[in-house]
Amino acid sequence: MKKVLIISGHPNLAQSTANSLIISEVQKQLDNVEVRRLDTLYPDYQIDVVAEQDALSRADVIVWQFPFYWYSTPALFKKWIDDVHTHGFAYGSQGDKLHGKTLIVSFTTGGTADDYSVGGHEGMELSAFFPQFSQTAHLCGMAFQAPIYSQGMHYIAGVSSSKELANVHANAIDHAARLVKKIQSL
Repeated sequence: MKKVLIISGHPNLAQSTANSLIISEVQKQLDNVEVRRLDTLYPDYQIDVVAEQDALSRADVIVWQFPFYWYSTPALFKKWIDDVHTHGFAYGSQGDKLHGKTLIVSFTTGGTADDYSVGGHEGMELSAFFPQFSQTAHLCGMAFQAPIYSQGMHYIAGVSSSKELANVHANAIDHAARLVKKIQSL
């Protein structure tokens, strides 16, 4: 079985409904999964680059798991990418440590599929926001997989209804199943 590394980019996974359930389900269904929770490892945003590069070096499959914020990743996760994917490690003439590894971008959006359409609230399809992910994989010599995502995953405790919570739970379990299936197919 391949070694799977999940980088959890949620800024507060303890308060997450969807992302925490997705990660938990993947851990239940697969062996050899390491999860790096950036929110608990680096609440001060001081990334231990050596530790993160070591974790990446041990992995065969890397999963970036996060909620889609402002059309990209949350700030801590973006800082992690910036700090860890250095010249000489992730790219450059000697930066081959990620070559051949598989990258799966797995995320949730609060907005619905209708929101992410040409006529919708966001004004374009969700796939229009993917180039930075595929380009990062390309630069680092990684095998980029089509992103796995779930939309309409917005839930606020004390505000949203129990029906909305049930929908988010069901969608998160489905999301995890799709992610596991993709990992197993590699």
